[in-house]
Amino acid sequence: MKKTFAALLSVLLIAPVWAQASTWSKSLELDALIVELKQHYASDELSELKQEKMTQVDNLSFFIQYIDKPDTPEYKLLKAYLWGVQQTHIDSNYQQIQTNVVPWFCPKGGPLPAFSRNADNPTQFIENLIWETLEIDIQRRPNNLPKGKGMFKPMSGLIRYGLQIKYPCYDKVPQAHRVGTWAY
Repeated sequence: MKKTFAALLSVLLIAPVWAQASTWSKSLELDALIVELKQHYASDELSELKQEKMTQVDNLSFFIQYIDKPDTPEYKLLKAYLWGVQQTHIDSNYQQIQTNVVPWFCPKGGPLPAFSRNADNPTQFIENLIWETLEIDIQRRPNNLPKGKGMFKPMSGLIRYGLQIKYPCYDKVPQAHRVGTWAY
């Protein structure tokens, strides 16, 4: 009995380590885009509106600027925002499935997995989703972000788009279900 309990306890304690998503491995194209965006964000030629957007935690520019600066208050604010968004989508998806409502994104095998706040990086899932979505957008529309309004888009649309293309419910997402001007 003691051996069984000890084995079960050890599995429970190591489960969060192997259950975590690994860090997204960025392509050379995405790395180049990030460098280009950071240079643009540092420009003195930005309008007041764009400068204001760069201070909003739910803006892509805020994410790009601070996701790699863990010793800043902005990073902590960003991580709190990402945790909230991640939990909201996980909980919403779970609730839709439990109540037999067709969700707007459909993970294979059931609802999205839950993540512990005590994990090394509890927001790794949503961070990876953002990077993966940007990778897909680079492939589908190579000049969208560096030259357009996309570099100052709200994160909410990017995340919803990412969930739809990573976990589609349809072979082709119906026009009425599509998010903004993203390429499907």
